[in-house]
Amino acid sequence: MRQSKTILAIGGLLVLLAGGWFVFSPEAMPIQAENVDTADVGGSGVLDGMTFSAELGPLGKPADVNDRLVFANGTFVSTECERRCGYPAGPYFIRQVGDRIEFISETRCPDKDAKIVWRGTVDDGTIKGVFTWTTVRWYWTIEKEFSFEGTLVEGATPIVSSR
Repeated sequence: MRQSKTILAIGGLLVLLAGGWFVFSPEAMPIQAENVDTADVGGSGVLDGMTFSAELGPLGKPADVNDRLVFANGTFVSTECERRCGYPAGPYFIRQVGDRIEFISETRCPDKDAKIVWRGTVDDGTIKGVFTWTTVRWYWTIEKEFSFEGTLVEGATPIVSSR
C-alpha cells in the first residue's frame, strides 16, 4: 500500500512538471508573438549613415572589446555582436533632447531566447550608453549590463542640425 502511494505521488509530480513545461515553454509565452522580423523593417532614421568606432565592456569596468556601431536603413547593429552571436540589425527609435539625440534599439538572437537592448546618446560625433543582454532559460533569466563609448568614423554621415 505504501509503495503504491509513493508511485502515485511520483506520477503526480511528473504530470505537474510536464504541464508546467508546456505552459511556460517559449511557444506559449505571449512575448514571443511580439517579435518583429527585422527583414520587414525598412525606412530611414536621423542617425542613418553614421558609423562609430566604439569600445564595449562590463558596466563599471574597463572596456575590453572593440566594435563598430552602425546605423543604416532605420536599423542599428553592433558588428561585434552580429559576428559573435548572430544578432541582426534591429530598428532604432530616437528622441532629440537639446543638441543630443537619445536612441534605443532592441535586437533578438535568432537561435536562442536572448536579446540585447541598447540605450545611448549621440552628441557632437560621440556615442555612449549602456546595453543590457538578457537570456531566458527555463529555470532562470541571466541579465548583464555593459557600457559602450565611441567616436564617429571619418567619412560617416554626421548629423546636420536643423537650426
